[in-house]
Amino acid sequence: MTTRLRWRPLFFACLVTGTACLIAGTLTFVCYRNLFNARVFSERVARSLSDPEVAAYLGDEIATAVINQRPDLVAIRPLIVATASSLVPTRPFVALAENAAQRAHQLALSEAGQRVALSVPDFQILIQSALSQANPEIAAKIPKGLALVGEDKAAQQLIQVARLGRRMAWVWKLLFPCSVLLFVAAVWLAQNRREALIHVGGSLTVAGLILGSLVPTAWLAAGTISEALERGAVRGSLHAFFDDFGNWGLFYIGLGVLFTAGAASLLERIDPVSEVRRYSRYLITPPAAPVRRFFWALVMVLCAVVAIVYPAAALDAVMVVIGIFGAYIGIRELFRLFLEKLAPQRAEETAWRGTQARAAFVAAGVIIALLAIGWFFWRNPSVQRIKPETFACNGYEQLCDKHLDQVVFAGTHNSMASQDIAGWMFPQQEANMPHQLRDGIHALLFDVHYGFPGGVRIKTDTNTEPMMDKVRAAIGDEAFEAALRIRNRLVGVDERHRELYLCHGLCELGAYELEPTLRQIRDFLVSSPDEVLIFIIEDYVDPKEQAAAFERAGLADFVYKGSDTPWPTLRELIESGQRVVTFIESGRPGVTWLRPAFQNFRETPYTFHTPEEFSCRPNRGDDGGSLFLINNWVETTPTPKPSNAAIVNAYSFLCKRAETCEHDRHHLPNIIAVDFYRTGDLLKVVNKLNGVEEVPGG
Repeated sequence: MTTRLRWRPLFFACLVTGTACLIAGTLTFVCYRNLFNARVFSERVARSLSDPEVAAYLGDEIATAVINQRPDLVAIRPLIVATASSLVPTRPFVALAENAAQRAHQLALSEAGQRVALSVPDFQILIQSALSQANPEIAAKIPKGLALVGEDKAAQQLIQVARLGRRMAWVWKLLFPCSVLLFVAAVWLAQNRREALIHVGGSLTVAGLILGSLVPTAWLAAGTISEALERGAVRGSLHAFFDDFGNWGLFYIGLGVLFTAGAASLLERIDPVSEVRRYSRYLITPPAAPVRRFFWALVMVLCAVVAIVYPAAALDAVMVVIGIFGAYIGIRELFRLFLEKLAPQRAEETAWRGTQARAAFVAAGVIIALLAIGWFFWRNPSVQRIKPETFACNGYEQLCDKHLDQVVFAGTHNSMASQDIAGWMFPQQEANMPHQLRDGIHALLFDVHYGFPGGVRIKTDTNTEPMMDKVRAAIGDEAFEAALRIRNRLVGVDERHRELYLCHGLCELGAYELEPTLRQIRDFLVSSPDEVLIFIIEDYVDPKEQAAAFERAGLADFVYKGSDTPWPTLRELIESGQRVVTFIESGRPGVTWLRPAFQNFRETPYTFHTPEEFSCRPNRGDDGGSLFLINNWVETTPTPKPSNAAIVNAYSFLCKRAETCEHDRHHLPNIIAVDFYRTGDLLKVVNKLNGVEEVPGG
């Protein structure tokens, strides 16, 4: 069938250029979105880790990094490789890799970035946790800070390419409209516009086939990589980053079939069997021209090789072609049926003419345009986001979709006052804060003070402390006098440099540095990606200095910085990565995420000398706060007594008090803070109030 055109060469030029613009626009759009957007790039990295071949490659790289730092571990390399490979697809590692990839991406594309450092500094936490079950001695030898991509000339060149690619973000925004305009121009230039629409549909189908074949072609090309682990990693990464080409290819093929079938339905009927025979003869008959004949033979050889080496892939390609042809035939006949029902057809005519035909074309164009717009926005990264699934929150699936103020947290009063801290006088908990978290505590109430290091004990900076009589009242006469005796013996302490310490009133009675403990809490969060914590800090330090300690410990990245109206759900906190909600009792401004405690909390009194004195009446915060804190301990200053905890932490006593306070204060208790958390049934009561099952073994 011959098409008469006003300007035949110009028609084909518009058609070919439009197809090229469409392909190039799609290539630049997908690459820009998946490679040059830090958030989407990190999500694609996270997706790639689920591929077994990528996991195997990274496990081998991590083992190499470990052995490079500790050569003596070469004897157990298979164990390290197996452990590392099994950890790569897990939620903790995926979360770490996603954050590390995003930071590295931002560094690489910033003008100030001088190197790319895609590292997983916290991998030690995960691999030690896994190896410790097999051999704790080996786990202790694993070095910290395993750089997977270092600084070298190739990395610098990659950075320059990445920056150039990011500056060309405007290209796809130009290419897509150009392709549409060129296709419209081609149809306008054609004298027989129905046949021209068939050509446009064919061009869209060709563009779809080219885009859809990119990843399979690259996958086949990766077979030339001799190293098996590298070959597998490249293939897994191709699917994670560029599977979108296949989706876009299917979309263009679908549009092409719609255009072609719709236009063909207005022409004379075509026998499908004859068409298949005609195209089959065209494909298997060598062309006459020598150059074309050479390329024809080369393509046939390549197809044969692919069919022999990768028969499954070849069969898939054949089935795709058959599917496209079948869709074309079916849609064309549906168009014909629609047009035949819409109006009678003259006996001597095989196609519609006039306004009815134009109306049909307009309707088809509107449908196609709506499909194109819908597809584009559906594929947009602002709509589609890849997130790892959260199966449990603070240990239970039932808590995931509850807002923070709808969940009860097990808490410890004076969390830092632990009996396993060397030299600590008058402890109030059985274990240190990181251990408390591993035991199921999710709310920590602790004090931060200034102190001067240098002596056997830490010397309190009394210039920043409350009046001494308030300290005496808080810790008792005996403890106060003991602290003064210790203080008077502290000679040679450098009082020019103060630091932040966890202590209670007077650091002379027991203290340790804040920052290492914050780092241990961060390690817990790294290895436990589904846990949400609350801190209430009795602070006697500058909020900015306290925030700086969080930053240095790497904990600030985990702190919730969003809105409290309403509070997010636990799932939202976990998926955002901001899983520590932090309050300070002083309420001093300066750091927005150090929230004023008693603007947000209502609470009970906390100075009860016998169990009979316990009440639920308002204390600090009145009843305006969106969260509710129950203080549940017997005050026996200066020596807290586990025997009292055995009474007030018992299930019957504690559960009854919590339910009474919920009734009296019209709010679910969000934190139940106790002394000696291992004594009694704190976790069992919390689970009962949360409506979840009892802790296994509890």
